[in-house]
Amino acid sequence: MGGGLGGGILACPIFFFPFRGLRAPQPLGLVDLAGLLLYIAGSYIGTVSETARHTWTARPEIRGHLYTDGLFGYSRHINYFGDLLLFARWAVLTRRMWTGVVPLAMALNFALVIIPAHDAYLAARYGAEFDRYARRAKKLIPMLY
Repeated sequence: MGGGLGGGILACPIFFFPFRGLRAPQPLGLVDLAGLLLYIAGSYIGTVSETARHTWTARPEIRGHLYTDGLFGYSRHINYFGDLLLFARWAVLTRRMWTGVVPLAMALNFALVIIPAHDAYLAARYGAEFDRYARRAKKLIPMLY
């Protein structure tokens, strides 16, 4: 049931960003390029990180170990960072200040709810291995947080 609610919440900005975004045609500019770069970066980070982790966890000899390679070496939740970039893209492309609320709310939810809960789970499951990883990799944004 919770997954349906989350999907419904995410469906609203997916619909309203383009619907309530640009009202009049205008030439492409730097803002559009920034949106495109956010889309490319977010898609790359999300897809590559999850594919690499999936491939690694499919190997039977590594069962019981924490994946810390690839893009996850820069951030413990690099996949969430990719999601933030994707939603920030919509906020940039619509050129509407209010659309920035969605990626901001997502970032706060990641930082204050999801990441602490996930880190607690990983710490309990992997112990010292997670502790070493947490000391070297940022939580969400590579080199920052």
